[in-house]
Formats: sequence, C-alpha cells, structure tokens
Amino acid sequence: MDESGHVCERARFWASLRLDGELSELEGALLDAHLARCTGCQAVVERFGASTTALRTATLEHIAPVAVDLPRSPRRLLATVAVAAVLVLGVIAGGFVSGQLPSNAAKAPHVVAVVANFETPDQIRRLRRTTLLNTRKLPRDIAAEPV
Repeated sequence: MDESGHVCERARFWASLRLDGELSELEGALLDAHLARCTGCQAVVERFGASTTALRTATLEHIAPVAVDLPRSPRRLLATVAVAAVLVLGVIAGGFVSGQLPSNAAKAPHVVAVVANFETPDQIRRLRRTTLLNTRKLPRDIAAEPV
C-alpha cells in the first residue's frame, strides 16, 4: 500500500464489487486510476480474480444428509409440555400486568417518520426549511391573539 491505507482498502473493496458486477462506472474509473499507481493493490486484485474464478468453476460437492436418532421418552414429552405451559402462563401474566398500569402514567410520544423522494438538492433544502419552521415554537408575543 503505497498510498494511505484507507485508499487501498477502499480500492480493494471496489475490486470485490467489480467481481460481483456491482461496481458503478465512477467507482470503476477510480479503481482503475488507483490500480495504475499501486502495485500492491494490483497483486491483491489479481489474487481476488483467481480465487473467484476457482470458486465459480469448482464442482459442487454433494454432502450426505446427517440423521440423528433421538430416543423418544415420556419424560422428554412431559418436559416439553411443561415448558410450553410456563411460556403461555408468562404471556398471560404479562398481559395482565401491562393492562394494570395507571391511566395517568406518562406515555411515550408517538414517533412518526416521513419518507420522501426528492429529485434535487433545492427540494431537499425546502423540505428541511419547512420542517424547521413547522417545529419551531413561536415566542409568546407573536403567538398571542391580537388585542
């Protein structure tokens, strides 16, 4: 890595994306420019390519299924039923407890997320400005009714 480590790290990440066909044109151009200067990254990218080719051309191995024979016992069935009963009782008890909170307890505010898609930075700025204006509390003398 003859340049800063972050540049080489990013270039190697881009090389991995290129192998999967997920690299943008701009990133590809930046990667090519970096590879023209950095011999260390050139070697790593060549090894990436060789490894990817080897993995993609290798034949798949078929693995025999593994069977595990567990003896059935009445105790195991009884333990399973007991655990299920405890879980059901816990859920029912939790429902009763959550329903018994005082009505004047502080309630968490409802959070609302707004998702929008805007085409230009100007539209984003306008949205931010409108949001800020709508959430700003007005001073008392401005918000008061005229006399």
